[in-house]
Amino acid sequence: MTTAAKITAALLLLVAQALVADDWPGPRVMTVFSEDGTRFVRVEPGVSIGDTVGFTGAKRGAYAKALFYVRQADRAYHLTAEVALLNPVAPVDLLLSNRGYLIAFDNWHNLGHGKAVAVYDPSGKPVASWELEQLYRQDQLRSIRQSVSFRWWRCSPFHFVDLREQTKVYVREALGGYFVFDLPKGSFAYFPGKAECQPAAHPFSATSF
Repeated sequence: MTTAAKITAALLLLVAQALVADDWPGPRVMTVFSEDGTRFVRVEPGVSIGDTVGFTGAKRGAYAKALFYVRQADRAYHLTAEVALLNPVAPVDLLLSNRGYLIAFDNWHNLGHGKAVAVYDPSGKPVASWELEQLYRQDQLRSIRQSVSFRWWRCSPFHFVDLREQTKVYVREALGGYFVFDLPKGSFAYFPGKAECQPAAHPFSATSF
């Protein structure tokens, strides 16, 4: 092979890799408040990139950390728990109930891989967690659009079903149905449907295949 041919082949390989690459900004500190303002959780990114899909051989270490705060009588917030989450780097979305239950969705740079949903009680103890293989049948999984390191299973919106108690969370999903996650019980129900998926707003772009 001539030198020119080798250069051309190398350029084509780089272009091909770029076409299937997923772009994602670096992990950042996340803070979520309860609706009534009496609680908040601060999530600090972990560094265990080697435990994510597509980064085999990369650095492994501490997982994401969550700090749970509760407002006191003097209106100051007091740290009540500091725990490791199930996310090697960081979750993508968070929702915190007035009672202190936290639900975390997906993983940084790994939408739909690993623990796609995780529920924690007010003390930070894991209540339940699910991978997509536990939420869907195999034939359903094959119907979900994929990219290099993403499985695009979630749509907008997600919110509490019972606005007063805030024990159940509604999540629209890509096949047209929706999930309802019961936070205290650590259970879920799936309701098939044919609704159009409105993509969740995330700070990334990806090329699907």
